[in-house]
This record gives sequence, structure tokens and C-alpha cells, in this order.
Amino acid sequence: STKNMSIGAYNNIWIDIICIIFMLIASIHFGLIFSTFIRNKNNIFRSEVVRFYIFGIIAMIICTMLNLKFSGNYETFGEALRYGSFQIVSVISTTGFATANTNLWTPFAILILIYCGFQCGCAGSTTGGLKADRMLLLFKALKVRIIQQQHPNAVVRVKLDGLSQENSLISTVTLYIVLYLVLALAGGLLISLTGEDLLTSFSASYASLGNVGPGFGKVGSVDNFASLTV
Repeated sequence: STKNMSIGAYNNIWIDIICIIFMLIASIHFGLIFSTFIRNKNNIFRSEVVRFYIFGIIAMIICTMLNLKFSGNYETFGEALRYGSFQIVSVISTTGFATANTNLWTPFAILILIYCGFQCGCAGSTTGGLKADRMLLLFKALKVRIIQQQHPNAVVRVKLDGLSQENSLISTVTLYIVLYLVLALAGGLLISLTGEDLLTSFSASYASLGNVGPGFGKVGSVDNFASLTV
């Protein structure tokens, strides 16, 4: 943003809404968006990944709104919805805008934002992070694994949009996610050696790795990375 206070400097709900809409659009696979406009069968309404992504965002917004309202961070549900939804969409789309100081939020809301900063948007979009596609495959693989533990002789395949996924692909996705988390942890450890606190170190690491933007602590939504020495 051209303002030190980011989009929050405008303090305009209509600007917030417009930013939320276009941040969300930019975090969806561009090919699917194009297919939707040309009325191709393979569009955003038929994509299992997009459904997982959108419904996940809605669920996180509702949980964050309720948590921020009942914890006293905001006086009304409208305020909690406005600021909660903007921060979640901004982080998960790796846009980096901010309208609130998330350092003042509850641990529950902060953990939701941390998850958003790891998962981020869909493959084929402008976002960084692990991508919703990989997270959906991971959750499906975990579900299949639990079923196989209960029924050892069952033959269950991981399917995405009705198509069976190869075991090699699932293994590659799992390895990628594990490696990503290890690198985020390693980065956090290196930053902590400079004397930074745990929250600042860890959030600065994953925010930089996924090109998310703001983290927490000294690199929060209304701060910057200028104080870091690495």
C-alpha cells in the first residue's frame, strides 16, 4: 500500500469490500476463472479445490468473527466481521494489506491467521504458500489412511474432482508440505538467534517463505521487517 497504515488508513468499508472481492478472485486458479467466463464445464463452480478453499475461508471468517466479538476485541458483530474477514482474505491471498492490528487479537484468531499464512490460495493464482490444492490432497490422504487403519483390507483411493490420484503424487505432496514446514521452522530458529521472540521469529519466517506479508510480534500487520537484523 502507499500508506503506512495500509488500507486501514482509508477507514472506508466500501474500499474494504472491494479489496476483499478482488483479493479473493486473484487467489483462485486463473484458468478456472477463464473457463467460467467462457462457460466451460471445468469451472470454479465444479472445482472441488475451489469449494474447499471458499468454504474454508467462510468457516474461518465465522469462527474469527465470533471469537473477536465475544472476546471483546470489537463491540459489534459487524465490526468483527469487517475486520476479521479482511485480515483473513488478505493473509490467505498473500496480498499483505491490513486494516487492523492483529497483534491485539486473541490467540485463537492469531492461530487461524497462521494457518491461512501456511495454506494460502489455489495453484495457478497469484498467491504463495503451500496452496489449497496440496492441503486438500493431504486431508484426503489422511482420511484414507484412517479408513485403512480401521479396515486393513479395504481398497480406498484418494480422488480429486472424481479422478483417482496416483500414490506417487500423494507422496510428493506430503514430502513438499513436510519440507516447507521444516524450512519455516529452520528460518524461525535462525531469526531467534538474533534475540527476537518466538512469535516474531516464527511468523517472520513463514511470512517470508510464503510471500505472505505481515506476521506477528515485531513484524505484525501495522509494523514492518525493518527491526530484523537477518
